[in-house]
Amino acid sequence: MAEASAWGKEAREAFASAREPARLAAAVVTFYRRLDEVLEASVRAHAIHVACTRGCSFCCHLRLEVQPHEAFALAAWLKRRFTPESLARVIARLRANAAKTRAMGREARKRTNLACALLAEDGTCSAYEARPAQCRRYHSLDVESCKTFYANPANEVLESPLHPAAAHNAAVIITHTQHALRDAGLNSENEDINFALLEALENPKAWRRWRNGKAPFVEQRIGTATASDGPRKT
Repeated sequence: MAEASAWGKEAREAFASAREPARLAAAVVTFYRRLDEVLEASVRAHAIHVACTRGCSFCCHLRLEVQPHEAFALAAWLKRRFTPESLARVIARLRANAAKTRAMGREARKRTNLACALLAEDGTCSAYEARPAQCRRYHSLDVESCKTFYANPANEVLESPLHPAAAHNAAVIITHTQHALRDAGLNSENEDINFALLEALENPKAWRRWRNGKAPFVEQRIGTATASDGPRKT
């Protein structure tokens, strides 16, 4: 899709000055807007029937990875939008999820349901507007497959079907964004959302490390494997 391919130049321009918090926020909004537009265009062009509906949260229990720019932008969004009490609840859930992930190890985490710290009681995302790219791109063509995998998370043969064109076009946007960050001298390594978001919220050193071109999230993940093997479902 032409829109996806054209994003490369725009991404480099957007993230060239992302070391400034306000410019990072603007760049991430632009990134998400373009990703949403490409996915919507793909759905229209291929007449895709997406089975996902509001309150359907089976995929919100899968292991999710984010990139640093997303974690910092999401942390800033939560601090602006959430009350101190609501933010404290999210942080408590992040800590609990991080502790569970450290205890079980990343391989076991891929085969275990664990509710996202941002998942509301009614099954909706409490940070939907600022949700990460992997959440935006993920879709299912068959909700029954999602239910089956949710009931059997250790069965790696089970998989919710994605539309190949939509998945590919979204991946192009995400990949161009990674290249733009690297061109700007910024780290773009994936990290478990619980470790990344918790450190982005609580540790100013993480931002300084990232701004200086280093890996930002190094404290919360102590005790887990450091190799990044991507989301459980892509």
